[in-house]
This record gives sequence, C-alpha cells and structure tokens, in this order.
Amino acid sequence: MKSLQREFLRMLDAGFRPDLTSFNIRALAFSRMSLFWDLHLSLEHMKHEKVTPDLVTYGCVVDAYLDRRLGRNLDFALGKMYMDDHPLVSTDPFVFEVLGKGDFHSSSESLLEFTRQREWTYKELIATYLKKRYRSNQIFWNY
Repeated sequence: MKSLQREFLRMLDAGFRPDLTSFNIRALAFSRMSLFWDLHLSLEHMKHEKVTPDLVTYGCVVDAYLDRRLGRNLDFALGKMYMDDHPLVSTDPFVFEVLGKGDFHSSSESLLEFTRQREWTYKELIATYLKKRYRSNQIFWNY
C-alpha cells in the first residue's frame, strides 16, 4: 500500500487532479483494508479539492467502521462530511465491476429504488441502515 501511496503522490506532483471516481477507488481500497487513517486523509483531500462525496464515499466510511465493529466511532468520521445532501451515485460504474459494492451502498440503492417518491438525505439513509443492521441490539447514533 505504501508504494501505491507514493505513486499517487507522484501523480499529484505531475499535475494529476483526482476526480470523484479516483477518490472513491482509493476510498474503497482503504475501506476494505481497514486503513482508517488513509481513508480520513482521502476525505480531507477530497474536501480540499472541492470534490463532493457521493453514496459510494459515504458507503466506504460506514462499511469500514461497521465491518470492524467500530460503529461508535462512526460519528467522528461522518462529522467531517455534509450529511444533508441528497444521495446520488456519480462514480463511474466500471469501479463496481472491479471492486463491487459495499453493503451500505447496495442496501441504500435498494431502499432508494423502493421509495422513489421520498427525498432522502445521507443522514436519513445512514440512520435507516443502522436501525436495520442493529435492530436487535438497539444501538443508535446521533442521526
């Protein structure tokens, strides 16, 4: 992973300006490998570059924390993201052919398709997902 990081930095030095898809490829990799520090740095870099996260980005964060049973720390990561936007997927679909979709992403797409008449926010989607996932434990966060 360190060599991938070095290569990304070389690309930036050469003038590469990452877009949402390139950020989400990195976020998916960091999420799957539970590299939280790198995931947070990538989110900060997105903010610095004024790249707006999409459903894939939020899914990377939610899945990373919940897969490692760190749900109580999810507030920390999501607190740096704007939660009142309406969910959309702007990431190039080829990414899903290679890396697949995470559980939050898949569940959210199903819910959004099922309830087309409602305008959801990321905050509401995450709250609904957490209720579904932790229904038996009654663990809820500040969403």
